[in-house]
Amino acid sequence: MGKALIGLGVIILVIAFLGRMDYTVYESTEEISMPPMASATGWQLLPIPDVMGVVDLEVTAEWEGVYWVGVTSKEEAQRCDPDPETKVSLTCSGNDIDFEIGGPNTVDSSINWKVESGEWYAAVGQSSGSFTQVSTLSVNLQATASLNAQTFSILLGISGGTMLLGLLLNRR
Repeated sequence: MGKALIGLGVIILVIAFLGRMDYTVYESTEEISMPPMASATGWQLLPIPDVMGVVDLEVTAEWEGVYWVGVTSKEEAQRCDPDPETKVSLTCSGNDIDFEIGGPNTVDSSINWKVESGEWYAAVGQSSGSFTQVSTLSVNLQATASLNAQTFSILLGISGGTMLLGLLLNRR
């Protein structure tokens, strides 16, 4: 019984250390509806799993062109009320939205964001006031995950306790 507990403790220890490495858990190109003018915004629910408390999740979004992308809450999406079919909101421009990250003031064509728990939306738009011929914006998303420090510490404690119990039972 003692050797089995020591073995189990070693397995948990290996899982803890492997879990601290970054793993790509999601990679996709999302097509987000592009509004025809700068006074409107396109909206898309982000396919980010809510696994907070166990892992740290970091998302990178990249796109091309003179457009902006921002991440905002479900409440902001509901307030801006995008059309269910076109996914475009004429209610909110980029300057009217409370962004978690990104938005019209984004300098580069990419954002990098440490995700917090919740349901998140991407809002897109263009900086100029002219009409555009682009109907959707391709945004490349990549999410990487690793065990957070608290989960790692818990697994280390369980591993150490299991191995210690195994050593004590082996001595009897």
